[in-house]
Amino acid sequence: MPRLNFMGPKKVKPVSFFGCPVYASGFTLIELMVTIAIIGLVALFGIPAFGDFVLNNRLRGQTSDFIGQLTHARSEAMRTATRVTVCPGTSSGCSGTQWENGWVVFNDTNANAAVDSGETVIGIGAALDGGNTLRSAAFTTYISFRHDGSSTNVAGSGLAGSFALCDSRGFGDKAQAIAVSASGRVKALPANAVGSGVSNCGT
Repeated sequence: MPRLNFMGPKKVKPVSFFGCPVYASGFTLIELMVTIAIIGLVALFGIPAFGDFVLNNRLRGQTSDFIGQLTHARSEAMRTATRVTVCPGTSSGCSGTQWENGWVVFNDTNANAAVDSGETVIGIGAALDGGNTLRSAAFTTYISFRHDGSSTNVAGSGLAGSFALCDSRGFGDKAQAIAVSASGRVKALPANAVGSGVSNCGT
């Protein structure tokens, strides 16, 4: 009769495929130092690149939104055969502040670049995120479109100009210019490009 072992299972040393003992292993000091160095390099080059990616996306989004509002204002002026004006402000009216604080689009029936009683607000732009700035030397207080889509002042004279949209990196190849021709057409291009119409972020 076989003897029973009540001492528990016999401990068996792990063996490899060839019968050699297998021992637990870990990182050597050199391997650990190499790993830390690689992580450091990834952080050094990857984090700034990701930061630029976020800033670039924000600029592109804000440029697209503003161009969309201007294009919509021009289209409404042509569709309704009335003057449509865009000015820095809120639904309550033009505020006289900088464009980056938000803007309002409205049917300017009496052509005075102010939201008056009875005039319809057709769009509102929110203040820009990220502390970004939106400035224009030509359109300091408003931009207005006539029934034919042209950009004019309230007196009816043609008016062309550009906006400079900048973030914390300042003026350069990352900043955006939003150019408006006298015919009312709107386009975006790098702020430092030839013909952008802007020379600094405070333009």
